[in-house]
Amino acid sequence: MKKIIVLSAGRSDFDRIRPILKKLNKKNIQIKIVVSKAHTSKVFGFTYKNLTNKGFKILKEKNNINFKDNPSFITGILSREISYISKIINSFKPHLIIVFGDRYEMLAGPCAAIPFNLPVIHFYGGAVTQGATDELVRHAITKLSHMHFVALPVYKKRLLQMGEENWRIKVIGIPNIKNLKNEKTLTTQDLSKIFNLNFKEPVILATFHSVTLELLNLDLQIKNFLDAIKKTKLQCIFTYPNADRGYEKIISNINAFCKSNKKYKFVKSLSPKLFSNLLRKCSIMVGNSSSGIVEAASFKLAVVNIGSRQEGKFKPKNILDCKNNKNLIYKSIKYGLSKKFQNNLKNISNPYDRNISLDRISRFIINQKIDDKLLRKKFINID
Repeated sequence: MKKIIVLSAGRSDFDRIRPILKKLNKKNIQIKIVVSKAHTSKVFGFTYKNLTNKGFKILKEKNNINFKDNPSFITGILSREISYISKIINSFKPHLIIVFGDRYEMLAGPCAAIPFNLPVIHFYGGAVTQGATDELVRHAITKLSHMHFVALPVYKKRLLQMGEENWRIKVIGIPNIKNLKNEKTLTTQDLSKIFNLNFKEPVILATFHSVTLELLNLDLQIKNFLDAIKKTKLQCIFTYPNADRGYEKIISNINAFCKSNKKYKFVKSLSPKLFSNLLRKCSIMVGNSSSGIVEAASFKLAVVNIGSRQEGKFKPKNILDCKNNKNLIYKSIKYGLSKKFQNNLKNISNPYDRNISLDRISRFIINQKIDDKLLRKKFINID
């Protein structure tokens, strides 16, 4: 029986790979999910509890600590995560370790795996996000990994440019989009009752993460974001930011903003069912979240993408890019809600929504031999 360790830094990354893990679980694979400190934090809503309901064995450090918004805490967490994962590898003796994306906590997995000659599978490398330090982490994880599942052909091309061998890379899209589209549809009345808002009128879905390379501008960026939303006079559901530096300031400002008017709601996390229904029923998404880039197009939802955080990422035609300026954000929201732009959305396709068989992905993982060919990486030069 193959044994696999999976790392999860937050609810969003787990949801994107959940269909693949469910498929592996049915193939007589023993999976243990190691959750990061952000998952076990009260600030972010103890999101690891949502994972325990999915039928997986969840591993977390017994000693919870208060999550803090400073660089020293982040580096300290990373070293603790490496040590903790090393102990799990030593006792569980897995055949593979799976990591996703670009959260800094994900570095702990490959770093812990190196001394054990443990192969690393990386999901969703090759993207570019020029406004965030995630850019550094993602490409570092690529070079520390042995197998790659990427979302788009252009991302595969980037990995090839980084010297990775072609046979190690598979293009799979984002399989969870299909799951989101298949979630049970709630009525307008259901959503109105759940969020205490009137979904017969326009509702904005908003998420703002800190732009980690522009932290000196964070106060002004939050103000522009909130002022623009206020200017629309529309209802708005805000979701929590990631556990990046600056998250405390974002949470504090949005909390105060929501207390000013009952038509604003702030939620720590959304179940897949609620998230999919908000993508269906909200009128527009505003902010700088990757969910606007990746999932929203499958629901024909207009997205105002603010600032540089997602700069460089491949964007579907539902995206309206704008600078972090109050008036520009407001004008982009108004245009995104216009009949002209809404009509343009009817025929768009989502490049991330690919018809890839989960069986094919799981078979590739299960059948991959753990041998010298896999472990001995070659750097392929491009002339």
